[in-house]
Amino acid sequence: MKSNKQRKSEIQLRRWKRMEAQREVASCVRMPAGVLAADMGRLALIHGPHFWHPGYYKDCAYRCRDCGANGVWSACDQKWWYEQVQGSLDSRASRCQSCRARYRNWRQSHCNASEMAALRELWRDRPDRAARDRVEQGLVAKDPALRSLAAQALAWWWYQFDDEASQERLEDMELEKSWAPRIHRILKGELELRPGVQRVCRVERLQQACF
Repeated sequence: MKSNKQRKSEIQLRRWKRMEAQREVASCVRMPAGVLAADMGRLALIHGPHFWHPGYYKDCAYRCRDCGANGVWSACDQKWWYEQVQGSLDSRASRCQSCRARYRNWRQSHCNASEMAALRELWRDRPDRAARDRVEQGLVAKDPALRSLAAQALAWWWYQFDDEASQERLEDMELEKSWAPRIHRILKGELELRPGVQRVCRVERLQQACF
């Protein structure tokens, strides 16, 4: 026969288990039907711990800004854009497939290939005044590829040569909304900003590539 103390302990244990189960249910994201679950761990690695996301993707209707056609941004495409390409969480689909291809071709045809090649060459050596001026011009360029290359040059100068000026510039850029998420991860040493496709990269891999 159980004593009152044993019964009280069992009741308290069942109560704690019930509370834990209720807490787990409350913490789970309630997803509507027909949606695609998001990888919240990957999103936190890309955008840092302080971000908001509903936890799922659903098809979104939009209107093309160029031709005016109605389109649907599928949940699969959203997952690829936010988690693989690491696009901004504030970005939305704005062009249909044909207009997007036309715009991409126009942008590539107007891209300054020689300037991009010059920015890549700057990564190898310790920066001087001319190199810094060229990177500053790249940071304010209209082409997003040039801006990414310029930010990458600053990150490599900081990692390879412990350049304090590059670190200070990265910290200044962290205050700008458009640069904040990725520059914040660079400063914490958890993200490498590569031109073109953005990839998550640990500091150890970056250091192995440098030395």
